[in-house]
Amino acid sequence: MASKANKSENLPGVNKARNRNMRAYLLRICLGVAFVLITAVCTNLYFQQEEEYQRLNLEQEQLQRQVDALYEEYKDLNRQYSMLDSDEYIESIARDYLNMCRPEDTLIINR
Repeated sequence: MASKANKSENLPGVNKARNRNMRAYLLRICLGVAFVLITAVCTNLYFQQEEEYQRLNLEQEQLQRQVDALYEEYKDLNRQYSMLDSDEYIESIARDYLNMCRPEDTLIINR
């Protein structure tokens, strides 16, 4: 048997076939490792981007709430500005802040 194995190793086609098989095997291993590494990197990037997406969504919601609050404040200030020249507004400021009253009103002071 040993002589038969030695004879087959000495044949020129057998070594070439083994080398070819070994190269194909190593190539498959390298491709498999490369595939696993690329998949791991892509998965990591996906989860990082998903986390960034969630953070940006939260930030967008907060900014939208701020915009809404500022818009409400703007509407209120605009309403107050439009009332500045009205007699009712001037009278309410005179009564509430300056303690004034009309001549026909009776002023009652609580002590």
